[in-house]
Amino acid sequence: MSQSRPWLALAVLCLPLFVGLGRADIEHDEAIYSFAVDRILESSDWLEPKSIPNDDWAFLEKPPLKFWIVAAPIKLGFLSHTAFGIRFWDALFGSLSFLYVFAIGQRLAGAFCGVSAVLVLVAHRPLLFEHGLRTNNMEAALLLAYCGGVWHFLAWLRSDAATRARHIAAIAAYFTLGFMTKFVAVAFLPVVLGLVTLGSGDARRLLVRDWRPWLVAATATVAVIAPWFIWASLRYGSFFWETILQAHVYTRFTAYLDPTHVQPWHYYLTTMFARFTESGQQWLVVVGFVTLVAVSTMRRSIEGWTVALWAAVPLAAISVGTSKIYHYAYPFLPPLALGVGYVIALLLMVGVSPFRRALVTLQARLAGSRWVAATFRWPFVRGLSVTIATLALLVAALTLLVGPINLEWHGQTVFKSSGLFRPMMVALVFGLLAGAVDAGSRATAVILVSSLLPLAGYREVWSRIGAEVHPVRQARDCVRAIARQASEPGLYVDVPPEDLPYGLYYHFRQIRPWERTAAPSPAALGAVLEDRTRPRAILVSDSTYQRYMHVAGSVDGARQRTSSPPMRTFLPGVVLLLPGPYAACADDRVAVVRRR
Repeated sequence: MSQSRPWLALAVLCLPLFVGLGRADIEHDEAIYSFAVDRILESSDWLEPKSIPNDDWAFLEKPPLKFWIVAAPIKLGFLSHTAFGIRFWDALFGSLSFLYVFAIGQRLAGAFCGVSAVLVLVAHRPLLFEHGLRTNNMEAALLLAYCGGVWHFLAWLRSDAATRARHIAAIAAYFTLGFMTKFVAVAFLPVVLGLVTLGSGDARRLLVRDWRPWLVAATATVAVIAPWFIWASLRYGSFFWETILQAHVYTRFTAYLDPTHVQPWHYYLTTMFARFTESGQQWLVVVGFVTLVAVSTMRRSIEGWTVALWAAVPLAAISVGTSKIYHYAYPFLPPLALGVGYVIALLLMVGVSPFRRALVTLQARLAGSRWVAATFRWPFVRGLSVTIATLALLVAALTLLVGPINLEWHGQTVFKSSGLFRPMMVALVFGLLAGAVDAGSRATAVILVSSLLPLAGYREVWSRIGAEVHPVRQARDCVRAIARQASEPGLYVDVPPEDLPYGLYYHFRQIRPWERTAAPSPAALGAVLEDRTRPRAILVSDSTYQRYMHVAGSVDGARQRTSSPPMRTFLPGVVLLLPGPYAACADDRVAVVRRR
């Protein structure tokens, strides 16, 4: 693979992080973090981001660096205050992470290893779409902290006097990014790098040699991290540490904040196996990691062992804890993807030579035929054979990249290719006859080995991007447009705060003012809904709405209401009622928004 091709491939692989980035609704934890960004922009209070759903409560679960990174360019006008502008940095951090994964793979076994590893990550659907790299969460920054930290550590091990301090500073910077974004979740980075250093005599000697720049970097890291923690401690005292450390670290690790997060010790292993099964990579991931460990042990490769420990140590540690969520494992997926890339690169390196020897032998036998030798001595026949072989390879590559090919003309199929076998056989036969053994063997080996990669999963990612919709934002924008035309715009809300999904609160808080009930009230709902002089959009719990529809007071004890205004239903159990002019905002689609 030439120097230009891997970068072109990486650009193609990073595109899914940016395309349609603002399309999907903001929901779940993303709504929490986006709310904090919005409140910074509204209040200009940068030290104390706010916690959804209260405009004045401080968000103390995590340090505020990610909020600052997202809010600053919006405040300065470099990015729009839209879903795209809010998510841009996550896509950028994810892309930089992929570049580092490629660079690490290139160190391990060449450019094909790096590109293959990135493809495995892009095709892993949860990493992109579920609390992942296309959403305003903390995972992209944390992933970059690990990928960047590991690569600069490996570069430091091989660095010269002119660059060693720069790599040490980069490691410290990435640790700071991770720590000020997701607190102690980045702690496994120095643990892994420390274990590698202690286990390698060469690394220990380098550490002794460079103790001064390491000390300077550590001091600078503390100097950057400490001020906000000192400020928060002075302002909130023990409550700050009870929140950020005791509740959200110790309690999560030893018990739970949410009982649905309690999982068995093997949760990460079994879930990874199941999620990699979606792209058909589950066994290749296992084989790749085992191969990486085995070959690195035999070769005493410090790069290989660093990558292996990057996966093994953190996954073993977080498996001991009680609360487990799959996105906690995202920073430790790259080494598993690198294992896949490592196996793919080995197959390519080991397989080309025997394959070429077999082709040379077969070509020699074909050349022994007088008829073949005489026919393919003509330049026209030889050129035609090369053209046919090249077109067959192109068909095989396109089939691999975009799926089955079916060309039609006036409703009739004129060309069809659904697999690799036939185009590869055509390419081999005509390539041999034309004498193009070297180029043909390399191209054939690349295509055959590439068939092991999750290219179908990459195509599925694109189809998912094209299918993403935003029903909540669409309903919000429609209601807001109509409310602006009313003499008394606003929203009536009869949903207890603990039952209102964060995503719904985040989107509909932009419609003001809100009129809220102290407790669920079918009677109050009826008064608003039946007021024809002042129609308003209504967010109400489905249970309260059902009670309103079955009101006591008739002769037989229950008066069944038979009419209902247009509505949209949001899970779990929240209804948007759209009386009067707001009926224009109703349709049959169901918006799915859950609480955290």
